[in-house]
Amino acid sequence: MPQVILLVDDNDINRKLVRHILADEFPELYEAVNGAECLRVVSQQSIDLVLLDLNMPEKSGFDVLQELPLLGLTRVPTVIVLSADNEPNTISRAFHLGAADYVSTPFNRDELLARVRTHLTLHNREQHLESRVRDRTLELESANDRLQEATAQLIQAEKMVSLGQLAAGVAHEINNPVGYINSNLDTLKAYLGDLWRLLEAYEALDDLIPDVELKRDLIVLKQHIDVPYLREDTAHLIAESMQGVLRVKQIVGDLKGFAHPEQKAWQQEDLHQLLRSSLNIVSNELKYKCNVHLELGEILPVQCIAPQINQVLLNLLVNAGQSLPEFGEIVIKSGMNSDNTQVWLSITDNGVGMSAEVKRKIFDPFFTTKRVGEGTGLGLSVSYGIVQMHRGEIKVESREGQGSCFTLYLPIAQPENDLTVSLSH
Repeated sequence: MPQVILLVDDNDINRKLVRHILADEFPELYEAVNGAECLRVVSQQSIDLVLLDLNMPEKSGFDVLQELPLLGLTRVPTVIVLSADNEPNTISRAFHLGAADYVSTPFNRDELLARVRTHLTLHNREQHLESRVRDRTLELESANDRLQEATAQLIQAEKMVSLGQLAAGVAHEINNPVGYINSNLDTLKAYLGDLWRLLEAYEALDDLIPDVELKRDLIVLKQHIDVPYLREDTAHLIAESMQGVLRVKQIVGDLKGFAHPEQKAWQQEDLHQLLRSSLNIVSNELKYKCNVHLELGEILPVQCIAPQINQVLLNLLVNAGQSLPEFGEIVIKSGMNSDNTQVWLSITDNGVGMSAEVKRKIFDPFFTTKRVGEGTGLGLSVSYGIVQMHRGEIKVESREGQGSCFTLYLPIAQPENDLTVSLSH
C-alpha cells in the first residue's frame, strides 16, 4: 500500500524543493498552502506523514498541531516540522504539541529522506500494532460477551435445578394428601349413596306411621332440612371437590415435569401439551391479569428436550403477563410452515410493547426493563440459548404502547449428529 505524504507550506519555492526531493520515492504527495487547508485534507484523505511549516496564514503550524488530535481520526498521521525557526523554545513547543521530529531549514536532502523513511516505517509499525490491538480488543469483547452469556445461562441453570428440586419436593408432599382426599371423596360418595337409598326406604314407610303427631313432626323436619336440595347439592359439592383434586393432581404432574430441567433426553413431544402444562403452572398469575385465548392449528410433534422448551414457554408467558399494565388479552396461535418441517407458536399480548432500542437488547444477558431487584434479565437470554440449541428461532414484533408478539420456531426433526452429541453429554 503506497505511503501518503502531505506537504504544508505557504511558500511555493519550498514546496517545489521538497516535492522534487520526495517525488521519486514517494509519488503519493499532496500539498496544502496553509493550516486550514491542511486540516481539511487530513480530514478527507488517509495521510501517513505531514511535513509541516510553522509560520503560515489563517492557521499556523502550531494551530494544526493543537487541532489535529481533536479531529477524531482513526489513522492519525505523523508530523515532521520543517521550519527556519531554530529557537529552542519554538522547537520545544512543537514537540510538546505532538510533533514527531523537527527539521531546520536549510536541510540536507539525504537527511530529510532518511528522516521521512524512518518516521514512515515507525508510523506503519504503530498503525499495524494499533490495528492488531483493535482486532484483539474486538476478539476479547466478543469472548467476554460469550462468557457473560454462558455465565448467565449457568446461573439460570443452577437456579432452575434448585427450583426443580423444590418443585419435586413440593409435588411429592402434595401428592400424599391429594391421594387420600381423592380416595376419601370416592368413599364419601359411596357412603352418601347408601344413605340416600336408606332414606328412600324410610320415606316409603311414611304412610305406615300410625302416630299422626309424629308423622306431622317428621313432615316439618323434612321440609326444614329440604332433602331434595340436600341430595342435589351434596352430589354437586362432591363432584366439584373431585374436579378440584384432579386439577391439583394435574398441576402437580406439570410441576414434576418442570422439576427436571437437567433432563437431556430428546423425545417427540406435542408442543400443545407442553404449552398447556406451562399454562397450568402460570395460570394463577395470569388469571388475574388477562384472558388467554387459544387459536391452535394442526401441528406435528417436535423433537426436543421437553423441560427446556417448557422453560422457554414459561418465560414467554410470564413476560407477556408482566407487560400488561391492566387487565388485558393474550392470544396464543400455532401452525406449521408450508413444507411441514417446522412448527411455530406465537404469544401475542396487548401490553406496553417496547421501543426499537429495547427490542435490540431483550435477548442480551442481564438486560431488563424492570426496576432493580425485580428481574435478573436472564429469562429471555436463556430462552434464546435453548432455542438456538434446538436449531430453532425466536422472533419478536413490538411497538411501544401497542403490545408484543413473540414467535417460537422449532424444527420437527433434529440432525442425528446433534442428538448424539447432546445425549453423550
